[in-house]
Amino acid sequence: MGRKRNFNQNDIIDKMVQVFIMHGYEGTSLDDLVQATGLLRGSLYSAFGSKQGMFISSLENSLQQHADDDIVWQLLLVAMLELTSRSEAVRKIVKDWYETNSHEDIASELGHQLLAHSGIFEGEDNHGK
Repeated sequence: MGRKRNFNQNDIIDKMVQVFIMHGYEGTSLDDLVQATGLLRGSLYSAFGSKQGMFISSLENSLQQHADDDIVWQLLLVAMLELTSRSEAVRKIVKDWYETNSHEDIASELGHQLLAHSGIFEGEDNHGK
């Protein structure tokens, strides 16, 4: 029988979200996630299965908990730029979100978030660099 989890999964996910936003999916190492969450590798793998599982949990949680926050937009950018072309699971999450939330300003907001993330809008860099 495995050991009982002794951490708040939502708190851990919030910490992982920040790491994925700051470094992107590819730029995030498991060591980054271990350091940010304070959990051991085995605990992260046990709770989420894989790095992609960690990202998916982060994305799903953010879409449910943060609705219109910049956090959601930034995580959606990471998903669209790095994962939707190769992960059916991530593509489905993003597509379902888009179909539910589609409005004429969505492309504009995504463009604004991309420009802010890239640092093109001075003083509006949202990923902590």
